[in-house]
Amino acid sequence: MSGPFADVSELARRHEARPFLISPERGLTLTYGGFHKAAGVLAGKLAAEGLSRGDRLVAILPNSVEFAILYFAALRLGVVVMPVNPALHPRDAAFAIEHSGAKLQVFVPATRGFVMGKIPRWELPRLPWTGPEAPPAPAAADDLLTIVFTSGTTAFPKAVAHKIGSLFGNARAFNEEMELGPGHRFLHLFPMAYSGGFFNQLISPFCAGASVVMTPGWGARSALDFWSVPRANGVNALWLNPTIAAALLRVDRDDAGRAWCRENVTRCFIGTAPLHARIKREFEARYGVALYESYGLSETLLATANGPKTGAVEGASGKPLPGVGLREIEGEICVHTPHLMAGTLNYETSALVPPAETEWFPTGDLGMLGSDGLLRITGRKKDVILRAGLNVSPRALEEVLMQHEAVEQAAVVGVPNELTGEEIVAIVRLKPGFDAASVESYCRTSFAASYRPSAVLVRDEFPVGSTGKVSKQELRSWAAERLAST
Repeated sequence: MSGPFADVSELARRHEARPFLISPERGLTLTYGGFHKAAGVLAGKLAAEGLSRGDRLVAILPNSVEFAILYFAALRLGVVVMPVNPALHPRDAAFAIEHSGAKLQVFVPATRGFVMGKIPRWELPRLPWTGPEAPPAPAAADDLLTIVFTSGTTAFPKAVAHKIGSLFGNARAFNEEMELGPGHRFLHLFPMAYSGGFFNQLISPFCAGASVVMTPGWGARSALDFWSVPRANGVNALWLNPTIAAALLRVDRDDAGRAWCRENVTRCFIGTAPLHARIKREFEARYGVALYESYGLSETLLATANGPKTGAVEGASGKPLPGVGLREIEGEICVHTPHLMAGTLNYETSALVPPAETEWFPTGDLGMLGSDGLLRITGRKKDVILRAGLNVSPRALEEVLMQHEAVEQAAVVGVPNELTGEEIVAIVRLKPGFDAASVESYCRTSFAASYRPSAVLVRDEFPVGSTGKVSKQELRSWAAERLAST
């Protein structure tokens, strides 16, 4: 047998007795061999529900060991997984399911309320499972494995499809550059319904022969007792996003945890959103671990990364992974990659629309390629504020605001204005003991008049979407309402 399933089977055989998934909450450990067998049994159950190669299933599931197994059961059958995050607004979840073109909805009791429409439904049982393993379908590298609903900002998000070969090929390229192997043990924090949760924290560790410690995911109180699970379970590798890093800096008071991190964590990756330089410096100083930034999109998977070979270079997203090319076209970063998406979902027909036939995929991000070969992102093409004919980068202004001692978090948005087209508004969360006046004074001396925010608004918390990114759309609407009422 050859193909993707044979590769997965070989990895499972090679690491058969090693732990892959560890759930401290449930007192459960699955070895590579046990995980592979469970995927075969679940594949048999899905086949009994009528699924076969090329069919789609909607997975309306919270993070769990069973959800992780579902992805690999689908690979065994050649079935496409379309995960729907239970954290989505029910309206958006209903839209995703209705237009999925799926043959089956998979849920658990906690997500039963999301199940809708005429699509057949099936409740995913908790482990342990009994039953025969499904014979593997002759899945090819060009077969789809996932169609993921991305966390859009203005309209309903795109549904991005990826092939089996792209996902596993990108994971292997990343692992090679990061020197990941069986000695690494990851902490799982991201939603499995998105790439960060199933690609970064499941497929990549699996391909490395590493292990993964499961958690319910990042929540509002996670930072208060963040280090207890990593310490108790020997975690030495982390995937964070800037929201998590900032929250730990803000509320983590676990001195023993910080000391433990310094001694034990050897890999700390961070991505999914821009990382402010001050957050990076403060985190590295407090926890004694390098933050390795990476860059990628839902459409391209990981394109660049800092790592042991490059170091954790401030302000840079690293060098291109093997096989990936970058080009700057009129300031926009474009990517040439063998791991490009297979297409996006047409919501009217539920059919897949392939990407435009171009060698260089436009990312929508502005940036530059340095003489050192490192990528530096300077802003988002669509996030540019157009003020009186002048293009203003919110990210550049945010970096300056984050240098002020009073500012805990900052976001800059454009608000419609009849005279200028858009006005620049700074929204900040302040450290205790400071007020907006100090930030306003700082803006007057730190920005030229053309780039100076016309208002500084204070918020206690920033709205965060289901993927952990700050919602600029919500902040923009909030700022417009605040200014209109004054």
